[in-house]
Amino acid sequence: MSDHASHDDDAKRDDLPNGMAVLTRERDYADVTAISISVRGGSRNEHDDTVGAAHFMEHMFFQGTPSRPTSDAVFGPISARGGWLNAYTSFENINFQAVVKNEDFGLALDTLADMLVNSLFAEDRIDKERQVVLEELIRGKNDPRRYAVELFFKNVWDEHPARNLPIGSRETLANSDRRVLTAFRDANFLASNIVTAVVGDQKHEDVVERVAAAFERMPNGGKPEFLTAPLPAAKSRRIEETIPGTQAQIVLGLPAPGADHADTYALDIVSATLGEVGRRLVGEIRDRRGLASSVGSSYSTLSDVGCWWSMVGTSPGNVDQVVELIVEQMRRIRSEPLTAGELEDAKTYIEGRAVLGLQTSIAFAQYLADREAIGVEPPLDEYLRRVSAVTAADVQRVAQSYLDPDAGTLVLLRPV
Repeated sequence: MSDHASHDDDAKRDDLPNGMAVLTRERDYADVTAISISVRGGSRNEHDDTVGAAHFMEHMFFQGTPSRPTSDAVFGPISARGGWLNAYTSFENINFQAVVKNEDFGLALDTLADMLVNSLFAEDRIDKERQVVLEELIRGKNDPRRYAVELFFKNVWDEHPARNLPIGSRETLANSDRRVLTAFRDANFLASNIVTAVVGDQKHEDVVERVAAAFERMPNGGKPEFLTAPLPAAKSRRIEETIPGTQAQIVLGLPAPGADHADTYALDIVSATLGEVGRRLVGEIRDRRGLASSVGSSYSTLSDVGCWWSMVGTSPGNVDQVVELIVEQMRRIRSEPLTAGELEDAKTYIEGRAVLGLQTSIAFAQYLADREAIGVEPPLDEYLRRVSAVTAADVQRVAQSYLDPDAGTLVLLRPV
């Protein structure tokens, strides 16, 4: 990684009188403006018997307000101008987004503010939208790769609140009536708990003024307290299920620290070495032995918990051999220090991935809003500085600390 590289992601920031943070990145060369509004609070903050309510509630914000009484009235004017609206619910936040031509910024901001301040949460719409959310749940279970990852997360984090997946379950969605949905909304949708980020050809001072006016009636109160939880212990687990189809899915991994921990940066290098840049798993499983076409290594983080995991899709007869090869590469990265070239390649890859991933206005706006709302990740330049400082000894130490092949969570989905 080059010593002189600078990827300054400083954004202008103001805090409104109601407590909402407003961040902007002025891009006078951009033809579009992106808005990302991040609300702290997601599935890990839900009750076990109503998990999925945050995601369900996110859907309801698009179902109508007094001035936009239908979902068509919410989406239509923006779609007619070539823009789009979207939202997602994660483990720790909910994010609402819009991308429009620069001249349509006011329309997009007014629409999002109307949704977040004035949504009706009508009883009849709740019952209809529940079916839409259930269809999403069913679709996810019919996607073997996605289902394998969800099973892995649920089990590897079984002693941590992160075991609550954003999608919920059929049973918990049935428990989420209007009272449950509005209780989550009222506890978390407070101005002091919301960050609005705008990236495009807009002036910061004008954005702040317009956001303040748009969210003048946003409820406020003390910011909710979000508690951290201890890192769950690594335990040897084997979860097997049958699935339709012809290919088996393998996920093997362990709990690891989250984004608030100093070992995060070395773990990013571990994952890159086993995965995209070092290609140790791909090289051994796919290139040399031809056992699978899809081989991956990932390090996923929330604020206070994470996990490293490898995922492989393969023929049923290859399962045992593939698992052995993953374990073999886990042992290797624990026992052999990276070469200077491997370490530098991983750092350069991480830098390039981080910078390229923020080139679009919406990606940058989402990054600013979510980072500020969750509040543990450093700015990009500082993140890259910490990655650059990682040594081969650091990589070996964290691999020995967190990649114990005898304490892994293994999910196997085999075709019927």
